[in-house]
Amino acid sequence: MKKSFLLNVLLSAIMLLVVSCGEDDAPAVDKTVNAEISSFRIVSPVEASGTINNTDKTIVIEVPGDVDVTTAEVAIEVPEGATVSPASGTEVDFTSPVEFTVTGSDAEGNPITEVYTVSVEKTAVVAFVGSAPTIEELEDDAQAAATWMQATYGDEFVYLSADEITPDAVSNLKVIFYYKLEATAPVDLGAMASEEVASTISNYVRDGGQLLLAGDAAQYIFNIDRVPEAYAFNEVNEEIGVEENKAADDFWGLSAVPTTTSADRTAHPLFEGLLNAENRLYLNNAPTREVRLVWWNVGPAGGACCGEVEMITNFEEQLKAVKLASLQHVTDYFGFAAVEFGRTDLDTHANFSADVPKDFRGTVLMLANSIIGYEWETNDGSVNEYEENIELLTANAIEYLRAQYDAQ
Repeated sequence: MKKSFLLNVLLSAIMLLVVSCGEDDAPAVDKTVNAEISSFRIVSPVEASGTINNTDKTIVIEVPGDVDVTTAEVAIEVPEGATVSPASGTEVDFTSPVEFTVTGSDAEGNPITEVYTVSVEKTAVVAFVGSAPTIEELEDDAQAAATWMQATYGDEFVYLSADEITPDAVSNLKVIFYYKLEATAPVDLGAMASEEVASTISNYVRDGGQLLLAGDAAQYIFNIDRVPEAYAFNEVNEEIGVEENKAADDFWGLSAVPTTTSADRTAHPLFEGLLNAENRLYLNNAPTREVRLVWWNVGPAGGACCGEVEMITNFEEQLKAVKLASLQHVTDYFGFAAVEFGRTDLDTHANFSADVPKDFRGTVLMLANSIIGYEWETNDGSVNEYEENIELLTANAIEYLRAQYDAQ
C-alpha cells in the first residue's frame, strides 16, 4: 500500500511536469496586422483608383483636368484589424498631397504605423488661366477662348484661376494660355499680376513650361521677368475702346511678308494652313472691333524704325527672340505683332542682354495687343468671317508649344 501510494504520487508529478513543459512549448499567437493600404480610390466627384507603391509609401491618382478635388470623397481598404486616418469615407482636399496614417500591429500586438503620401495628378497638359474664379466669370473674349479650348482638348484641359495657380498645379502642364481683351485704360491683369502668381508662372517657364500670351496679357512677358521692364512697350496710342462701322474689306490680322522680318518666317508652324498668297493672315473683319494700340514699334533694342533690318536683329539678339509677323497691312520692318521668345539657357547671341535671365528653358509665344484683330467675341454679336482663323492660329500655337515641351 505504501508503495502504491508513492507510485501514484510519482506518476502525478511526472504528469504535471509533462503538462507544464507542454504549455511552455506552445507557440505564441502571432498578432501581426500589416500597416498598409491595399486599395485607395476617389469615389466623388469622380471615380478614380490610385496606383500604390508600398515601397515608397506613395499613392498617385489621375483625374481629368476639370475635376474639383477640394472635397474629394475617398474609399480606402486596409487589412482586417488595421485603421487609417483620415478614414475611408472622408472628404479630403487634394489641392496638395495628403498624408494618410495606417496603424497595424507587430507580432506581439504592439502598434505600428506607416504614412502614405497621396497625390492627385490631373491628366491635363494644357491650361487656360485668368483672374476670375471660373470660366463663366471671365470677360467675354477670354471666356470664348477658354470655352473653345475646353471643348477642343477635353480631359487634357484645365482652367486655373489665379488663386489656384501653385507650383503643384502647374507642374504637369505642357502649355499655359493666358489671354484677355478689355478695351479700357490702363491694362488691368488683376490677381494674375500678384507677385506670387507671376513668380509661379515665371518658374514654370524657367523649368521648361511653355506659355502663350495674347491681347492684354501680352504684357505679362514683363511680369514673369522674361523681358526686363527696361524693354517695355515704347508706344501707347491713346486710341482705346471699340471701333464701329468697320468695312468688311478692312482686314485686321498678321503679315508674315518676308520684308517685315529678319528672315523668311512663313514656314513657321504657327502659320500652317493660314497664310494667303500674299503671306498675310486675316483674323477679323467684323463691323465692331476692340482696339488697344500697344506694341513694340521700333523695338526696345533700338534701330531706325521701318527701314532697317537691324531694328529687328538687335531685338532678336538681345532678347533671344524671333519676330514672326507684323500687322496685316505692313510690308516693311515696322511693328512686332507676333514674337517667339526662346530658351535663354543655351545658344544665346554675343549681343544677348545681360539684363535677361539665362535660365528660361521654356518658350513664350506672344501675340502683341495691337490691331491684329485677335478678338474672340465681338461686342455686339456681329459676324467675324475669320473666326476660324483665330481658332486655327491658337491651335497651331498650342501644338507648336507642346512639341517644344516634348522635345526638351
